[in-house]
Amino acid sequence: MSIYRETQDILVNAYATKFALASVLLCVLVATAAADRQVMDIGAIKPHTQSNHSQNATQLVFANPNPFEFKVTLPTLKDYERTRIDTPATHGPYRIGIHREVPYHRSGELSNKLSWKKDGSGVVAYVGIRSPDAVSIRFSANLKLPADAIVVFYGVDATGKIDIIDSFTAPKKGFDEDLYWSPHALGDTIGIEIRLPRPNMNHDVELELLTIAHRFTTPNQSIVINALECSNHEEIQCAIDNEEISDGNARTALRLTFESGGSSYTCSGTLMNVSGDGEGVYIPYIITAAHCISTAEEASSVIAWWNYQSSSCSGGATSSDFALTFGGSDLLVTVESYDQSLIRLAGDAPGGAAFSGWWVTDVETNVTGTGAHHPDGTHKKFFSGTTQGNFNVNICDEDDNCSLLLDSIQVRMDNGTAEGGSSGAGLRIYNQDVNDTLFVGVLSASDDECENSNVYFGEFRHFYDYIATWFDPEPSPPESVDDHGDSKETATSVALISTTEGEIEDTDDVDYFEVVVHRRGTIEVYTAGSLDTTGQLTSEELGVDISDDDSGDSFNFSISADVEPGTYYIKVEGYSDSTGNYTLHVEFEENDDHGDTRHTATTVSSSARAWQFSTVGHLEIPSDIDVFEITLLTIATITIYTEGDTDTSGLLTDFSGFDLYENEDTDEDNSNFTLSGFVEAGTYFLFVEGSVSEKSEYKLIIDISQESQ
Repeated sequence: MSIYRETQDILVNAYATKFALASVLLCVLVATAAADRQVMDIGAIKPHTQSNHSQNATQLVFANPNPFEFKVTLPTLKDYERTRIDTPATHGPYRIGIHREVPYHRSGELSNKLSWKKDGSGVVAYVGIRSPDAVSIRFSANLKLPADAIVVFYGVDATGKIDIIDSFTAPKKGFDEDLYWSPHALGDTIGIEIRLPRPNMNHDVELELLTIAHRFTTPNQSIVINALECSNHEEIQCAIDNEEISDGNARTALRLTFESGGSSYTCSGTLMNVSGDGEGVYIPYIITAAHCISTAEEASSVIAWWNYQSSSCSGGATSSDFALTFGGSDLLVTVESYDQSLIRLAGDAPGGAAFSGWWVTDVETNVTGTGAHHPDGTHKKFFSGTTQGNFNVNICDEDDNCSLLLDSIQVRMDNGTAEGGSSGAGLRIYNQDVNDTLFVGVLSASDDECENSNVYFGEFRHFYDYIATWFDPEPSPPESVDDHGDSKETATSVALISTTEGEIEDTDDVDYFEVVVHRRGTIEVYTAGSLDTTGQLTSEELGVDISDDDSGDSFNFSISADVEPGTYYIKVEGYSDSTGNYTLHVEFEENDDHGDTRHTATTVSSSARAWQFSTVGHLEIPSDIDVFEITLLTIATITIYTEGDTDTSGLLTDFSGFDLYENEDTDEDNSNFTLSGFVEAGTYFLFVEGSVSEKSEYKLIIDISQESQ
């Protein structure tokens, strides 16, 4: 990879692959307030408790579940899958696995196909999933469970021995996740045990496998991956022994594995301390690179690897403090122009985990920076270097798609360098006031050299204002006692599906809320509580003006309306001279004929070998996309086209997301699209877009012709 200097800008081919240039200008304007403040926090160590050291005592109801398992066995890897495995990504997060399609005969709802066995007063069932030759395996599922159901995940080693991985109990309100990622199991098999307190509760279980993550690198804590391209990496324990970094600061760095775009990846991250949360409160906030994790789906698949490092300077065995946290995380904030994301783990950090101190400061030139990272997903390594100043860095992926990283810190490395998997690691500099090194930046890009490399870090001070809600130890008092603005200009923004607390402080108080609708659908707004409220839903641009007094419960207002995309305002008042507290509820249901994503796609399939499907679709707004999931049972020639007055375009991809056929116009006189080609048995996705006008209706025809064998 090479670097080109043009004035103060730098053009770097590096590790970022998912930037969106559209958000750059917004971020420049917003993230300025904290630059002149000396905001900081020191590090902390979470105490050990007895439970931290106890092993998971959960055992399977049946020690040998094999005879009762509903088995999902994938075929051996196909040639194109092996090609993906043998062609590692040269930029971006380090890829450690690929996603594989669930076999057709095992797709769809599975709970009614399970073999439920008696277990005391309840029942138990098993599912075993195998992807041959996988080094490790996990799966995603649409999973719904009744209250108090117990789920146990287990692996099976080469000798058939059962290894309990993790377990959880569904809460009293039940468990309902449209996209749930399991823990990972070593080897090519993972099992799930579902226990129900009563036999009739099996009707409340939903289980649909979505995809299988087939890992081709070893995540075993006892085996070190030897994939590093550069030889100048220093084991973190050596750096601790040489007093180059403290043990506590080294422990703040952790490895993250996650799923994205049909593959499994690994990056680095930093566990952050927030002392303002209170004494003895240890919330697992983690900062990593936005080009690693920038969506809620990616965050939900995260597995946190604590103390994944050698136990001694000579390397070899993994530290005895190594631990994993399953269950994913929530994405709180992502800012792509500074390449930083804040996530919060759903599970807790283990006892002994180190929470990093941080410093909101403009990092000076010619100061020493240090840190720890997981290059290529290996045991934790140490790095150090000297800051060279701040630069705008144009980051380019292997396809020469470039985007801007603003005001990044350039560090000339004199010990170690960045490789895939290093992305997201924290940069630390010394603060004499606390006599410690503090977190100041996030590793984003590198010039790909081993010796004396230039590595670029998104500066934390620019990201801080976006996360001050969670991080400020001493938050500023509110400027006004009024919780919500009294006009449309000062309205509080609320989400389409949300609950918001409010108060009518006095007889003159009025609360305004702004809600943006992106899709055609039905919106319902209402209040709950003891306050007698009146409400109004308006949109001047769309001519909407609806008022209500007592249609809800206990003299609360309630308004329901079919709405078009646009901006709406909700006005809440107390009836007559009423004052007090209330809760505003906003609910929304889309009215779209075909879903916009793979998970909401319209399913198209047939047991026949030659068949035709047709349906009418509508493109309601310019951003509308109609997605269809097409399942074929045999090799075939597929022909897809539209008819009608709507100008349409079509794209057909395979299950992994690879583009197969694309067409915008059939010919000069026909603005409909036509796709035709040879396909193998499997699942495919069709994306239909078009120009929306008064006539946005189209007719879709899918024709399947059997190929001769």
